[in-house]
Amino acid sequence: MTLTGGVPPAHAVDRPALRHRLDEALNQPLTLIVAPAGAGKSLLVAQWAASHAELHFVWLQVDALDDDPVHFAQGLLGGLTSIGPEFGDLGSLVALHGGGLGAPLLEELSAQMADLPEVVIVLDDVHHLSNAILLSDLGRLVELVPRNVHVVLLTRTDLPISWSRHRVRLGMTEIRQADLALDAIEAAELLEHIAGKAMSAESVTALVTRTEGWAVGLQLAAMTIRAHADPDGFIIEFSGSDRLIADYLSDEVLAAQSKDRRTFLLHLSVLDELSADLVSHVTGEVNAQLVLEELEDQSMFLVPLDTHRSRYRFHHLFQDLLRYRLRAEDPSAEEPLLQLAAAWCLEHGEVGRAVEFLLRARDWECVIEIILSRGSEVFERGHMATVARWIEDVPESVRAGRHDLSLLLAFLKGADGQAAASEDICSKILTDPTASEGERCCAMAFLVLLAQWRSRPETTVDFAVRALRALDKIEDIDRVKIPAVMGLTDAHSLRATVLISGGRAQFLAGNMEEAREWLELGLASTGASYSIWKVSALGSLALLEAWSGYTRRAETLADEALAVALEVGTLAHPSTADAYLALTFVALGRGQPNKAALSLHEGTVRVHANKRLQLMWVCRVAQALLQAAEGMAEQATQTILSSAVDMGSQPPTVVADRLFALRCQLLRLGGLPERAVRIARESGSESHYVTYELALDALVSGQLELSRKVVDALPPVADVAGPLAQIEQLILAALLADGYDHGSYVDMYLRDALDLGERHSHVEVFVNVGSTMVRLLSRLAADEHQEFRQAIVKRSKNLFSVPPQEGLPDPLTDRELEILSLLPSRLTNI
Repeated sequence: MTLTGGVPPAHAVDRPALRHRLDEALNQPLTLIVAPAGAGKSLLVAQWAASHAELHFVWLQVDALDDDPVHFAQGLLGGLTSIGPEFGDLGSLVALHGGGLGAPLLEELSAQMADLPEVVIVLDDVHHLSNAILLSDLGRLVELVPRNVHVVLLTRTDLPISWSRHRVRLGMTEIRQADLALDAIEAAELLEHIAGKAMSAESVTALVTRTEGWAVGLQLAAMTIRAHADPDGFIIEFSGSDRLIADYLSDEVLAAQSKDRRTFLLHLSVLDELSADLVSHVTGEVNAQLVLEELEDQSMFLVPLDTHRSRYRFHHLFQDLLRYRLRAEDPSAEEPLLQLAAAWCLEHGEVGRAVEFLLRARDWECVIEIILSRGSEVFERGHMATVARWIEDVPESVRAGRHDLSLLLAFLKGADGQAAASEDICSKILTDPTASEGERCCAMAFLVLLAQWRSRPETTVDFAVRALRALDKIEDIDRVKIPAVMGLTDAHSLRATVLISGGRAQFLAGNMEEAREWLELGLASTGASYSIWKVSALGSLALLEAWSGYTRRAETLADEALAVALEVGTLAHPSTADAYLALTFVALGRGQPNKAALSLHEGTVRVHANKRLQLMWVCRVAQALLQAAEGMAEQATQTILSSAVDMGSQPPTVVADRLFALRCQLLRLGGLPERAVRIARESGSESHYVTYELALDALVSGQLELSRKVVDALPPVADVAGPLAQIEQLILAALLADGYDHGSYVDMYLRDALDLGERHSHVEVFVNVGSTMVRLLSRLAADEHQEFRQAIVKRSKNLFSVPPQEGLPDPLTDRELEILSLLPSRLTNI
């Protein structure tokens, strides 16, 4: 996507009636202009823009690369920075589910646009977009733009977007081919401008009839007439359909050129965008800039892309015709021209454009070489879908037997959220008798990388153990060669990825100590020097520590992860999601919901960028906890109850336990502790989270013996893993002692809990006990943990300042209770 100028050429005919329609459309969010190539869509908008100096225009030229959602979103933000540099700061919200535009980015865009003066966003050639999610987001963008922003979409074909809501409620203006057709008066003016001579009314009428007012057909006719001895005779003989007209007239136009100029035009046709340096490199023309300006002056269908006349493109239809002629007259010429253009792009760091040229040249070996050696430059910008498309554009017959290319495709599809496709490719390599031991080892490692997409983390742990054994075996055999995939598959790098992803799987399975051991080994390994792996390891370890309650260590690790990402320019990469989620749980534990909301937003955007199912579940927990921390118990309850349906899967172990415990907490704080006790006991869960809530709910409901029985079955505090669980156990001991009027024990356990809570900045765990905790805190001397106690009391007053709900708005149904009972056991109702 390029930011263009939209400058009307000197021969352009003014269209005041159409410009007036565009003026009236400013009161609506959308103008849709649909017409084939050469109808004058871009010219009309350029003329309209030239008549409105008071408006701010952002004109973006869409191309095939923009069908990658991340590429499109980055291009849109880049264009918007021309009117507000603050839009560049939204780059961190870009994500490629197939979708860089997502709800968070769209909402933030809408909010920031509201502060702008009147702006018109022009998206030209949007017929290049076919990605369903991207098109849906584009439709949503138009719905969300504020009143001061107007969107103009130029396309050759109707987009698969339903505009009915705009037509009925929001309002939109549509301009189509019939509206753009020139009438006799306009055609006469155009013909005179280009041909340099007036035509008779009869000739003009005949030409308009035969071209049906098609602007480029009239323009081609005028260029032919300019060199024709008998213009009227030419017009009388002239006939045919639009495409036939174009073919015939282009022959006439090209025939009027010198041999050298004609060859020059044919060679230029291979380039989608023309600049003097590129043209010189491809054609050898030393005065390329002067020649381009001369072609523009001659109305040779050259469209300037900026106001400085430094970048041009051919009119699309004229370019198509030039390419057709080049292939017909010199079939061997196109490939070397494309290779020259690719070489120039590579020299200037434009890897994406280079690969596109080489794909058109069908230079498959060069394409493969660049993808394998430099694809990481594109991957690190989050454009996984683009690199995957390049590979799939290489014919299967060429890719056959290239396991290195298949492995890269598996890696990219996995990183883009297409876990099933990635697993299928890796599984085929594992069972392929022609695959080497090194290739199978690589495939096994890539299967482990799917930890955050696979619904059963235990499966990933098994793959990780097998992959480590395979790596151990390879290291003992010097002759085993591992295929080079973007420079990321040497033995050290593979070991790092297996340890990091295996550690993530251990965490999701609820094996905290094993997860910590694996992640620390991965972080300390040689392969973790690669920035993406290092950020991933630091972020995952930070999330584990935050989940366990080690807030300060979690914050340090997360900050380090983000610092590394910032340093290497990958802050918007999906690999930073874990770090942002870790900071979310840290802020929630400290009783800072506003801060938690910001980091959760950043984390969620990155998780959804490549659809990491298991981290989506972690986001779900954070969302429900945040809603509870903001006093929105009903919304938190709905988040929990709708999770399985919304996510379309069952949660991993750690998530299921935490969601269930939070549901019990909401029932207790909502005045229904007896119901919380009942569903907790029925669940049969032995997780710490649910056990803690069961004991606490029993205490609040007056069931002291049940609570004591639960607490007595717990291990000693010193043997409990993680400060959060230790604090909760000490709180239970203090509350139980209070229930039995053992005052000295109350103070002792409470002091120990406060010591640990203050050391790890845990405020919310005390707040979530409810009003009883505020009462117990008042028992202690005024100078004991004074600031920390004040923070707890202040946070309690903020959270419970609104009168508590008298139970739930509606009692839980049997079906809702059944859904809750499924959470901790990871069962289904099938």
